[in-house]
Amino acid sequence: MILFAMLANGENQNKDHTDNNRMEKIRAGDKKAFEDLFFEYHEQLSRFANSITKSREFARDAVQDVFLKIWRNRKKIDIRISIKVYLYQSVRNQSLNLLDRQKNQLKLRERYTTELRIVGGSEDYQSSLKLSEEEKELVRKIWIVVSQMPERRRLVFELHRKHGFSYKEIAKILDITRKTVENHMAQALQHIRANVRVN
Repeated sequence: MILFAMLANGENQNKDHTDNNRMEKIRAGDKKAFEDLFFEYHEQLSRFANSITKSREFARDAVQDVFLKIWRNRKKIDIRISIKVYLYQSVRNQSLNLLDRQKNQLKLRERYTTELRIVGGSEDYQSSLKLSEEEKELVRKIWIVVSQMPERRRLVFELHRKHGFSYKEIAKILDITRKTVENHMAQALQHIRANVRVN
């Protein structure tokens, strides 16, 4: 379905080379390179952390903790995957750690109450797609259905459609097999088709 393609971030460009150069500079103590990396990923990582913690405060702390650890351990840090995957993986783990420490029993499957805007709430991106009002409403309904999915299925779908990760990268971030990712995506799409009426 063409509409599903529209849900993708649309900016899934390969930045590995730039990020690797930044990491080399960060290892050498380059604060400007560190700041560039932070501002490049801060917003999207915060949204991702918020989808796990359901708390802006926890999300903020999780992201800041990850970047703080990177800076403190910059001389010995060894990243063998893409920087983006590493950051998402680290933020996921830190978000879960914060929930554990706070004994917060929030469940990942809780519905979003503020995530009903298209593609992560970006009005500029929504406008760039030039969707009709009917299409916008359909996309909104799709994300409502997604927000009600079981926790792991929802995260897999969001990482693929909102954040542009490949199945292989999602498997690394969530510490599951690629086959499991494929199964979750198939179930998610099937669930959407069964619950969203397309005129």
